[in-house]
Amino acid sequence: MRQRRKWARLITKGTATIAVGALLGFLIPTMAADLTPQPEVATRATESPVARQFIDAYVSDDQATLERLSIGADTKADAARFKAEYIRVDLPVHLGSWIVGGGFTLHAYAAHVVNGDGTDGQLAWRVATGSGTVGIVAPPPSVTTP
Repeated sequence: MRQRRKWARLITKGTATIAVGALLGFLIPTMAADLTPQPEVATRATESPVARQFIDAYVSDDQATLERLSIGADTKADAARFKAEYIRVDLPVHLGSWIVGGGFTLHAYAAHVVNGDGTDGQLAWRVATGSGTVGIVAPPPSVTTP
């Protein structure tokens, strides 16, 4: 009986030591990772006047402004198609801007639209600016494009 208690005590102490070690081995690295400063992927920025000029010209199909901004023919065609597809498009609202890096900024816009059948809808765009260029960023394939 005495021998059994001795072995049970040794096994209990060994198991407790392993459990505490495993717990500390998990908690310390987790806490250290949570407490270290994380670099920001992108910082917030103010709205670019060029991005605002572009999105306003895009939704209103202002070909002269799009030409002045040196926009490609495919984007101009998309603007014409977009204007013909919707009965009414409200002025886009600026949702936010982010500095991506390398002189590029990303601007988010959304607008209320009235479809050809009279139903209301909402569309969103991302506009990228940088290196003297501006353009629409295509959404992921799972999202319906305007």
